Amino acid sequence: MQYDILTLGDYFFDQIFSGLPRFPVLGCETYADELVTTGGGMYITVATLNRLGARVGWPAYFGCDYYSKFVRDLARCRDIDLSLAQVADHPFRRVTTSIPYGGERAFVTFADPIPEDWRTHWLNSLDQCDFRHLHLGGWTSTPELRPLADKAHAKGATVSMDCQDVRCLLEPPTCMGPLSLVDVFLPNAREALIITETTDIESALHQLMPQVEVAVIKDGANGAWAGRRGEIVHAPAVSVGPLVDTTGAGDCFNAGFLFGYIVEKAPLAKCLQYGNICGGFSVTGVGGATCAPDYAELLAWAEKP
Repeated sequence: MQYDILTLGDYFFDQIFSGLPRFPVLGCETYADELVTTGGGMYITVATLNRLGARVGWPAYFGCDYYSKFVRDLARCRDIDLSLAQVADHPFRRVTTSIPYGGERAFVTFADPIPEDWRTHWLNSLDQCDFRHLHLGGWTSTPELRPLADKAHAKGATVSMDCQDVRCLLEPPTCMGPLSLVDVFLPNAREALIITETTDIESALHQLMPQVEVAVIKDGANGAWAGRRGEIVHAPAVSVGPLVDTTGAGDCFNAGFLFGYIVEKAPLAKCLQYGNICGGFSVTGVGGATCAPDYAELLAWAEKP
C-alpha cells in the first residue's frame, strides 16, 4: 500500500447539539434545534483529505461497541481506506458531546482506557505500507513519539503533529520536548501561547521555529500563521458562509494544509490558504467534516481574488 499521508489518531463519535436559545443551566432543560451524530477526532482529517483526493491511510483502532461501529460504517460509506484498521473484541468507546453556542463550544467527553496493544498496532501499521508523510492528531510524549517518528523518517517521510487540549498544557515546558522529533507542528493560537509562554503569535512562532521545520498556528477568525527558518507568513481566514459550528474546524484545516504541503508541494502561503478554505467550509455545517470541500471547490475558492 502506498499513501500520500498516513494518519495516527483516535476515532470519536461526535454528537452535536446546535441552535440552543441559551447555554444550558443547572436545573433547567434546554432544547436544541438540531442534533447531529457524526465522526470526530481523526475521522475529520481523514475524511477531508479523502474528499480532496489524497491517498490517505488510517490505522484506526475500533472496539466492538456501538460507537466504534457507527464511525467505522460511516468511514466505509465515505470510501475511506480502512485496510490498516484494527477491530478489537472489547469496547473502545470515544464519545464527545459538543454544544456550540455564541461562536464557541463546550465539550463533554468519555473515553475508555487505552488498550495495551494500541501503540503496537500503530507501530506495526507503519511497517505494512509506504507513505510520504505521517500525521499525528494530537500531542504525543517523547517516549511514545520517538519510535513512530524514527520509523517514518527511516522511510524518508516527514512527520507532523497537532497539539489539542492535552494535559501537558498544565506544564508548558514539558510540551516542547517532543517537537524535535517532528517536522511540522500545528497548534491553535491558545495552545501555542501556552506552550511558548508568550503573549502574541509572532513571539510564539519565534519560539517554535528553532524546534521544527515548519510551525503553523491556527488563529480562527484571524486566519493562520506559519514560520519557517525565520520567515513568517500569514493567510487571512476564509468566510465561505454563515458560521454554524466550529467543532473540528482545526482538524479540517490540518487536512487542507497537509494536502497543499505534501500532495501539491505548494508554498507555505498556499498551504495556509488551503487550510483556511477547508476550515471555512467546516464551520458552515454541524460536524467537522460534514461540509468539507472537494478538490474542485478548494481550487475555486483558492482562485478567488
